[in-house]
This record gives sequence, C-alpha cells and structure tokens, in this order.
Amino acid sequence: MTGEPWAPGLPDVARHVPTRTRDRKTPGSDTLLNTFTAGTAPTDAQAQAIIDDTVGVILADVGDPPVTHPRWDEIQVALRSAVEWQAAADIEIAYPNRDADVRVADQLQRRADAALVTLKQVLIESDVGVAASDPWWAFPDPPAWGDKSPGSGTEAIHG
Repeated sequence: MTGEPWAPGLPDVARHVPTRTRDRKTPGSDTLLNTFTAGTAPTDAQAQAIIDDTVGVILADVGDPPVTHPRWDEIQVALRSAVEWQAAADIEIAYPNRDADVRVADQLQRRADAALVTLKQVLIESDVGVAASDPWWAFPDPPAWGDKSPGSGTEAIHG
C-alpha cells in the first residue's frame, strides 16, 4: 500500500468500476461488494498493486507536490481523482470478461485523461510540481575556484 496520505483506497477506485466488486465466492451471486476483496476479480491485493503503480506513474508525471502548500487540499483532491480514474481504467482493461469491457475501459481512460489535465491545471495555478512556471533549484555551494571568472585574478582552469 502506498504511503501517500492522499492516495485513494480500494473503495474509492471500486466506485468507478462497481461490477469488478462482484462476489465471486458465491456461485450465481450478483452482490456488489463496493470494494475489492479476496473474492473479487481483481482481488484486493491485485487492485492495490494497480493503485500503487498508478500513484507512482502520476507522481513521475507531475512531480512531488509540497504538502505545506496553501492549496494543498485542492491539490490532494486532484491527485486522488487522477489516480482513481486511471486505476479504474487499468483494472477494467486488465480484467475484461466481454468485448463491452474494452469500450468501458476506453470511457474510463477518457475520464482519467481529463482528471490528469485537471490535476496539471491545479498544479500550474498553484505553481508547484513539474508544472511550476518558476521552479526552484538548489545546488551546493561551488568550490572557491568555481566562482572565479577570467580577469578576476584567478583564471579558469582549462584541461
């Protein structure tokens, strides 16, 4: 399970693909459990792995947002939504039972793409992550000779 406090849980993703929460342990059952369990396809462990992978992919795409940002609540909602929709699309396409499931996965992917656009817009407006218009860079102090320019008494070293 991912350590991100904003990451969605199993029920959060399951609400986008409720038919994937059908109780498979009881033959003939149409009961929807509204979460992933050992008796669903995918299982809770499989669904959690997809969620964890999706968190990593989203963060690799947009960067780690600072948790102390004034708009953190809004950023968290956008992050959670992007992960929920993408994980739901990935689950649907990974476990198709019929041709119609592929069309459902396509629809879920469109929602995931829209959620990612929204997330990036929130980050741009918040000026954080890889979308920041003025990113902050930090470098260690240069060595004493590294800050000297030609003509300042210490010539640059050429190799």
